[in-house]
Amino acid sequence: MKNSITFIAASLLLLASQSYGQSSSGGVATKRVYLNSVLGLSFPSAANLNAELTKAGFLPLSGAYFARGAGLYTLFPKAHLATILNFSSYSGTDTDQSRSTWVRGSTAGISLGIIVRNTDRVQVIPYAGLAYSWFGTRLSEVAPASTAFSGYLNGTANQQHLGLEQYLGNVGLQVVKPGLGKGAVGSQLIIGLRGGYFFPLNTPTWQTNNVDLVGGPSINPGGAYLHLVIGSAL
Repeated sequence: MKNSITFIAASLLLLASQSYGQSSSGGVATKRVYLNSVLGLSFPSAANLNAELTKAGFLPLSGAYFARGAGLYTLFPKAHLATILNFSSYSGTDTDQSRSTWVRGSTAGISLGIIVRNTDRVQVIPYAGLAYSWFGTRLSEVAPASTAFSGYLNGTANQQHLGLEQYLGNVGLQVVKPGLGKGAVGSQLIIGLRGGYFFPLNTPTWQTNNVDLVGGPSINPGGAYLHLVIGSAL
């Protein structure tokens, strides 16, 4: 957790320093900041984990989950650069008769993009950056023997939790339509798509209840993603 806080703090400082440098040296206020939310799909790659879960009799994870999040991005047209700060999370439950597997994955990161096109009709920005990921899955091998709260807590195999944290690289492309009308409100709105791919940068240690687990499968908790971007200029 300490590493994740340090990473996010450093990212925020980097974003602030870039914004200050552009606004103080440009002379003309050409910088533009957009606050946005994201909705879409994430496709984590967990084939190795699924093999271990199947071998142990648990239900494997599916390949796609609904994702949502928020963030902001800043355009620096004179430098043809953009910074993208984003947080997104996916979660879901896979069920099969008495078995179920719940999963959640979250990423927070910052990316640097190149402004390929920036007009009143479209913004095209390829980008690359870093993110920190939190991933966890909770397994239920069988339906609980007791549906009473106390009985459920005392069950021997009702809930088993596995989790990990790691750094991810991030590459992608954002295509946005700025301005959804000529009015004061509509002219500030944006809508577009952001698609890309997260890839692991380090080998993490699996944990359960803050206890490290030796070994464990390698996975990509980020994987591919395709998000709808909706927001407004500030």
